[in-house]
Amino acid sequence: RVPQRRCRRSPAPPAFFLGKRAQMSGLGRVAPLLVGGALCAGGGVMAAREFNKELPVPCRILAAHLEAPSMQSQLGFRVAPWSLRFWHGQVQDDFARLTVPLFEVYAPFPVALPFLKLARRRSEVYAALDRTASGDWKVLNLLEDPRYVQASNAPAPRRTDDIVAAESGRSVWGRS
Repeated sequence: RVPQRRCRRSPAPPAFFLGKRAQMSGLGRVAPLLVGGALCAGGGVMAAREFNKELPVPCRILAAHLEAPSMQSQLGFRVAPWSLRFWHGQVQDDFARLTVPLFEVYAPFPVALPFLKLARRRSEVYAALDRTASGDWKVLNLLEDPRYVQASNAPAPRRTDDIVAAESGRSVWGRS
């Protein structure tokens, strides 16, 4: 048998697309750091622009509605004012359907570390708003989904007739 000649290959460098000259200069090691830093900085700039953008009128109406003391007493906590920035839904000319996650800012150790504040997602609010003939927005429907609350005394969601009918395959009006 003839012994096979083995070639010594160096392992493929991580930045093979940069070429030999760049690899030798150290750019091959720094390139991932530069690309990652640029992506993080770009994402931060985009997030800051989105966070500072003005809210649509239905969101502002809902924010005023949620800041009312009577609404805060019904919710059982003070809603963080920046919660409305995470809204999603549909806003049209005459109607808006919004889903807003509600956050609460609390101090986990109020005596030892009063400056330490954490945010906790408490619930979601589903809202329907309608524009009246005078041009003002009016809250038609407001439903809180307390799925993030770990309270055992939270009432179960109400199942309406149309949901029961859809689950059973029957019509809402009793016709099949």
